[in-house]
Amino acid sequence: MKKYLVYLSVAIGIGMSVSCTKKFEDMQHNPETLKVVPAGNFLNSILFNGVNAGLRESHRINNELMQVTVSQVSSSDWHRYIIKTTESDYPWENYYITLNNVKDMRTSAKLAGERNSEAIALTLWAWMFQQLTDIYGDIPYTDALRGYPDNQLQNRFDRQQDVYGDLIAKLDTANRLFINDSIRGLEQGEDLLFNSAAVPAGMTKWKKLCNSLRLRLLMRIAHKSDAARQELANMLADQRKYPVMMNNDESAVLKYTNVKPFQNPFFSARDYDFNTDRGIGAYFVDALNSWKDPRIPIWIQPAGDGAFRGLPSGFRPEVFDTVASVKAATLHVNLKKSNLIGTIMTYAEVEFIRAEAIHRGYAPGNAQTAYENGVRASITYWGAKVPDDFFSRAGIAYNNSLEQICTQKYFALFFNDMQQWFEYRRTGFPAIPRGDGIPAGTNMPQRMMYPIIVQTINSANYNDVIARQGADALATKVWWSK
Repeated sequence: MKKYLVYLSVAIGIGMSVSCTKKFEDMQHNPETLKVVPAGNFLNSILFNGVNAGLRESHRINNELMQVTVSQVSSSDWHRYIIKTTESDYPWENYYITLNNVKDMRTSAKLAGERNSEAIALTLWAWMFQQLTDIYGDIPYTDALRGYPDNQLQNRFDRQQDVYGDLIAKLDTANRLFINDSIRGLEQGEDLLFNSAAVPAGMTKWKKLCNSLRLRLLMRIAHKSDAARQELANMLADQRKYPVMMNNDESAVLKYTNVKPFQNPFFSARDYDFNTDRGIGAYFVDALNSWKDPRIPIWIQPAGDGAFRGLPSGFRPEVFDTVASVKAATLHVNLKKSNLIGTIMTYAEVEFIRAEAIHRGYAPGNAQTAYENGVRASITYWGAKVPDDFFSRAGIAYNNSLEQICTQKYFALFFNDMQQWFEYRRTGFPAIPRGDGIPAGTNMPQRMMYPIIVQTINSANYNDVIARQGADALATKVWWSK
């Protein structure tokens, strides 16, 4: 019966805890037993599973939709804006399962009075629930994660604007909870992200991640909310109260050791499954080529003839054989073992948020400086050197346009879960070309459909949410993109 409830509860987004180690299975959710499970013991499992879930969707869905790659498998239609319903199961299941551990981490931290661990749990909660709501729209939230022991399987869906409001508030709570005095780090356990258990100063980086994620949330809804715009301005104006990332060393990136089990999820994959069955998108590589961008040889493996040549996205199915015969560049095989792609959020993104906020008039400052800081941070993050004349080159030299800021942000979000897709839906940039094989009337997907089992097990609430949000279809816009 318990296994059955696990399957059902995860499938409809209310979840059931999957403990970070097997021996904790019988301790989950019971406040008395959670007293003996240190909150920090949940952390590394949450980080590893949460980052890996994002990497899967980045590689499989985001990169195809956003023309980073183009599949050379005849059965693949992602680059033609067709996403099979079964694809919806993976992010739903993976994030909700992992969020159960986040819930237990926070419960354990509160019981033990461990403020830093509770603040970290709130930060992780906001990070993953934002992923879910940006993928699907309205989601189970207030009543979520109650499948066991409550046996509550038919949970209502919260409106996206309400989910966002609560996530922003939780991050504000986390900011106030953090104790980052260089003495008190993670109270117990280990921290593979910032090593804050061994080096308490790492807790400052956690606080900066918390506030940087809050900037991301606020920017995504700033056009919908006067309050969000004001709070965004308040944060950017008060670095003492709201410290955010200020250099690449503060980026939140899970750096894989590639020693089992802490391996890049592509480490053991066949080259074919990682890069050989897909070429680099023509839009992606042509832009980089035009700028002579130093990230090219790090991100992209040239074709057999040495050319950095891309494939057209959204090509017509009847020309598949012709496209498949093109000697195209691919994702660089070294990315399979890279310790730089486990991205939660980078300093470069913070600077692009700042540049956009200034450009839109949400906050004072110099948009060009923030823009150039973002570009520079992305290039140096990947270990490349910024050419002396780079910011005078055509296409890179600042032209005071939102399109340019968003386009460079798109490149900086390379392999950062599905952030490129989210940002495109919000801004309409970059101006990626439309392939002539995309069916008439089909546009960039605005969301993913709910998993089929949600329709079956939670039908009443499912019918309610589609009546409110719109049809359970790829074309239905979520609240912040309407």
